[in-house]
Amino acid sequence: MRPKILIVDDEPTMRYFLRLHLLDHGYEVTEAETGQQAKDLIDSASFDLALVDLRLGDMDGLDVMRYLRQAAPKTSVIILTGHATLDSAIEALRQGAHDYVIKPYNSDELLASVADGIARRSADPAVEPDDQVQILAVKALQVNMASRQVTRAGTRITLTPTEFDILVTLMAQPDVAMDAITLVKRVRGYEATEADARAIARVHVHRLRHKLEADPANPEYIMTVAGGRYLINSQ
Repeated sequence: MRPKILIVDDEPTMRYFLRLHLLDHGYEVTEAETGQQAKDLIDSASFDLALVDLRLGDMDGLDVMRYLRQAAPKTSVIILTGHATLDSAIEALRQGAHDYVIKPYNSDELLASVADGIARRSADPAVEPDDQVQILAVKALQVNMASRQVTRAGTRITLTPTEFDILVTLMAQPDVAMDAITLVKRVRGYEATEADARAIARVHVHRLRHKLEADPANPEYIMTVAGGRYLINSQ
């Protein structure tokens, strides 16, 4: 059975291209132009994942996300946002969104996030390094496992759930290189093909570097080593 995706966006052109990309990759797609249409669809059908624009004509996209969280808590939500509403997208993460994608979106990034969101729907994260460990620290980078907060030199950094889980998985074993298949399996509990795993890991590591590193082009923390593997550098 093909995964079912709901697109909620009041821009016809955006819906059109999202639909094309998703259909080309084997997804079943339903569209809603307004928040109310989305709510009606949520009441009458089930979806694996919803792509929700933050700015809708009749209501805030966060209202649609909250409705989904109550009516269909297993449905993953990816927020579509412009730079002007990035703060609202981060708030959506705090309220349980799986991820956010900035418009105009990168197709590879979007598809990787969609695939990861659908897999997350039925997989229990398995990234806790140790029940007794509350704080993970590497140099100026610190992760509070209880609050799921990340700081670098005392400055808080907001991560998506997937970015957080990848970071924790790598920080649990500093200086140990991990291949993409193992990384995705530990983070999401399922075994992706090598091509899919590399695509998912590459997108999220790229975004992590832009949030964690002073100079993403010359990373201090997340290193890529031979064979497409990743490690946290503690030196």
